[in-house]
Amino acid sequence: MEVAKIEFGTHGYKAASTNAIYPRAKVSKGLIFKLFKSKAGLFYAVFETALADMLEEMHKFDLGSYDDVFEKIVQITLWKFEYSHRHPYDTKILLEGVGNPPKGLEAKIASHLHELMQFSVRYFFDSLPMDEISSEYTKSDVINYLEIGIAGLQARYVNRELTVEYMDSIRDESIRFLKTLLRGMEKK
Repeated sequence: MEVAKIEFGTHGYKAASTNAIYPRAKVSKGLIFKLFKSKAGLFYAVFETALADMLEEMHKFDLGSYDDVFEKIVQITLWKFEYSHRHPYDTKILLEGVGNPPKGLEAKIASHLHELMQFSVRYFFDSLPMDEISSEYTKSDVINYLEIGIAGLQARYVNRELTVEYMDSIRDESIRFLKTLLRGMEKK
């Protein structure tokens, strides 16, 4: 898996070669295909591992000292940027998987993206104080509308090759959009 991560993280899915992976991993090419069925299956296993590793580290990141929801978003965005520099192969695999998944993996990776979006909304907005929100909205309403808003951001921005630089360039606009959405639900 480590050799495959380096190969996919260095060359991207299309240019990566199982012929380069198996000798460096000191396994037979047949074993790779027996375990993963295809190059896409191997990529998906590496993608899932990279995602699980990132989420595990993210859970260790303490956002408790930040009261403002948007400050939490800024801090986790900065954390992700720093994470991407510490784990460049994982990051490239995650961004390629989300932005340009291999044929046949689109639905599987989209389900991870949907789960990640739901996790993110709850992670950031579950502690949102409702005292500033109009009484016509329940906490469930607020979270639902934020999920819709984030899905809209994904539809707009996650339709091209994703890089760390590109994600950083859309950060401020994305945060402004979410602030606008929340401000629309505040008490007048």
